[in-house]
Amino acid sequence: MFQRSSVALVVFALIWAGGPRPSAAADGPRWGGDYVPNVAVIAQDGRSLRFRDDAVRGKIIVLSFIYTACSNICPLVTARLSQLQDSLRDVLGRSVFFVSVSIDPVNDTPEKLAAFAAAFRTDPSWLFLTGDFADINVIRYKLGERTQALTQHRNDILLFNDRTGDWQRASAFDDIELLALTVRSMDPQWRGAMGRGSETPDALAPEAPLGVLSHQPAGQSLFLKLCASCHTVGLGPRIGPDLTGLLQRRDRRWAARYLADPEALRAERDPTAIQLAESFAPARMPTLGLSEGDIEDLMAFIETPK
Repeated sequence: MFQRSSVALVVFALIWAGGPRPSAAADGPRWGGDYVPNVAVIAQDGRSLRFRDDAVRGKIIVLSFIYTACSNICPLVTARLSQLQDSLRDVLGRSVFFVSVSIDPVNDTPEKLAAFAAAFRTDPSWLFLTGDFADINVIRYKLGERTQALTQHRNDILLFNDRTGDWQRASAFDDIELLALTVRSMDPQWRGAMGRGSETPDALAPEAPLGVLSHQPAGQSLFLKLCASCHTVGLGPRIGPDLTGLLQRRDRRWAARYLADPEALRAERDPTAIQLAESFAPARMPTLGLSEGDIEDLMAFIETPK
C-alpha cells in the first residue's frame, strides 16, 4: 500500500504542476534540426545507419556512451537502463528509444556490441552503435562527451526529444520510477494529459518499491540502487546470479573482498571470480567503490532480505 501511495503522491504532484518540464533552458538552448550530426554508424546487428536519420529523427531518445571493455561504470549504467526500459514498456520502441554509442569504435565491433546488448537483456529497439573513429568523435563532441581518456568518460545519460529540440541530462542512478517519469515528461502530449488529470496508467504505479520514497534499511537501499539491476534475492538470475544463500555458498571474507574489488580478484585469477566472469560475460561485476560499512550493510540485507 505504501509503495502505490508513494507513486500516487508523485503523480498528484506532477498533475498539480502540469507535469515535469524538460530542463532545456537549464542545460542549454534547444537543439535545431542541423545540430545532431547525420554521420554514418553501424548497429549491433550490422546495419549501416545514419545517426540523425535512423537513430534520432522524430524520437525521444535515452542516450548513453559506453564501451564493452569497461570494467566499472558502463556495465552498471547499462544494467540500470535495462531496468528503466522495463518501466517504459508501453512506450518503448514507439515514442521512446534507447541508444548507446561506443566511445571505443576501433575495438567495439558490431559482434561485441551484440553480445553486450544480449547480456543486459535489451529490447530489440535499443541501438548499440559503432562506426568510423572520426564520425563517432563528431557525435561525442556535439552531444557533450569530450573526455580524452576512455576511463574518464561521462556516466550521465542524455534525454532528447528530436521533435521539440528539448534535452536534458539525467543520472542512471536516480530512482528508476522517477527517472521513468522524467523520460515520459519529454513528451509534451504526456505532460498535457497529466495536466488535464487523465487516468494514471498502471505503468506509473508499479508494485516495485521506490528507493527514494520509501524508508529502507541502508543495505536494502544500496541493493536497490547498485545491485537490483543485475541481481535478485530469491527470484532467480537476472543479468547476474541470484544472491540467495550467497554467504552460505561463499566464505564471508571472500564475499566481502569480491564486493570491494572484483577486478582485483579477477586479476589474481581467483577461480571463483573467473568462473563468474565467464558465466555471465560480458556483464562482469564492476568495482562499485563500496566502503566496509556499505559491504556489511549489503551482506546483512542479502542474508535476511525483507
